[in-house]
Amino acid sequence: MKNNILIILLFSFTISISAQSLNDALRFSQIESASTARMAGIGGGMSALGGEFSVINVNPAGLAIYRSSEFSITPSFDLRNTTGVLSGGSNPEIEDNAASFSFSNIGIVLNSQPRGKWRTSNFAIGYNRIANFKENFNFEGRSSGSMAEQFLELATDPGGAPVFAQELDDFLAGPAYDAFAIGDILDDQDNPTGFYFNDFEDADPNAQIARLQNLSRQGSISELSLSLAGNYNNKLLIGGSLGIPILRYTQSRSYEEFDPGTEFDGNVPFFESLQFTDTLSTEGVGVNVKLGMIYWPTPKIRIGAAVHTPTFYSMTDFYDTSVGYTFTENGNITSGRGEPFQPRDIDYGFRTPWRFIGSGGLIIPQFGLLSAEVEYVNYGNNVYNLDKDGNSIFDTDRGDIVNAEIEDELQSALNIRVGAEYKIERILLRAGYNWSASARANQDDVLTRISVGAGYRADRVYLDLAYVRGSREDIYSPYSLENSRAEQQVNRQLASNNILFTLGYRF
Repeated sequence: MKNNILIILLFSFTISISAQSLNDALRFSQIESASTARMAGIGGGMSALGGEFSVINVNPAGLAIYRSSEFSITPSFDLRNTTGVLSGGSNPEIEDNAASFSFSNIGIVLNSQPRGKWRTSNFAIGYNRIANFKENFNFEGRSSGSMAEQFLELATDPGGAPVFAQELDDFLAGPAYDAFAIGDILDDQDNPTGFYFNDFEDADPNAQIARLQNLSRQGSISELSLSLAGNYNNKLLIGGSLGIPILRYTQSRSYEEFDPGTEFDGNVPFFESLQFTDTLSTEGVGVNVKLGMIYWPTPKIRIGAAVHTPTFYSMTDFYDTSVGYTFTENGNITSGRGEPFQPRDIDYGFRTPWRFIGSGGLIIPQFGLLSAEVEYVNYGNNVYNLDKDGNSIFDTDRGDIVNAEIEDELQSALNIRVGAEYKIERILLRAGYNWSASARANQDDVLTRISVGAGYRADRVYLDLAYVRGSREDIYSPYSLENSRAEQQVNRQLASNNILFTLGYRF
């Protein structure tokens, strides 16, 4: 019984913070290829042209363009702005910012020029940051419904059987019961029956309460790469890369509800306030392989193709929650608090989808170049292995339930990247556009990026600078309900401003 309730609990809570969820699967499989300023400035789509360290993230055959050895390093500054508006009334728009500094690229290319038709044979080792999770997100306002309704759903057996207090899960319904957010229905002898109620069951379904949330995310995915590529007769370039991504992600949230009415005379009888906090920390290490080729029909036209295997992650989650609840009864105020017996550590596996990339480039002598790239990825092919090493705490059906949800609610997407570079002697001017289709079947959360950049080329040293502006709109819910009277929706707008500076040295 306890395992069944836990399955329902985790399946229902995927829209908020719980681990091994659809949201986490999407977050960890959406990556950014441009980790250097030149690649970012041109829109991230120059893998067919090569000669740029970031291309090993997309098509490692582009590494074969190098005619000399090279070292590059790219510090970057990222400022993210998030605004949220709670649906359900004239609620305010709440805005917050999050800034971060990092090194998005450090790499070295070692060039060799063998005899015969193999013009180059190049090896590269480096570090690229391919995802940044930094974000602060807040909202507040008034609407109907309560998280207490979710706690009640999670304490209800779908088959109608009683669920006694000791069988409730340790992280949501259990702490909610200890805090009095849900209570036992008693029999004639005042014994618990294993069936539950909350203060919202008989309340006016349109009664509004006040609510607010503060959420903070941090972390990134950084990939160590070992790449090898060769140029055959200036016609065919081939390359491969072994990637070792290192994932770190933390999220903490504080969510509160309270009745805006006067004490003992609020909009919802008995209810005064509810507080919910939770924290999630995820660490993982993975492995993947990228293979690519570039063909030159003419010296000025480049056509590329690449395939990325799934990344196979070994993950560990740390998860903790707490619930506080205050109500009035017979003129008295009662408060309670519930917490798990101990935070949960979970080891599991996670696999991202395959990726397929086609690209093209055109070199215009004395002027510059044009580039374009299309990437296909089916986000519905993310897969969790929650029975890693055969010692999972989950029921054996838990992984099937979550993976089925991912397959149903995520979809395939085309990501398009185009750009141009104009040359004025040693000065290079760049612009690009990046369009990433929605990965969700029921949302239109398209991500767009516009970029500009400039560069300077000396004999051995080069400098590149880029600015990238990204924007996306989506819908966030602090909790989910199977039988919703009023599931909360927050309209969220996300904007990112990224500045990259690359310093390179040829030797």
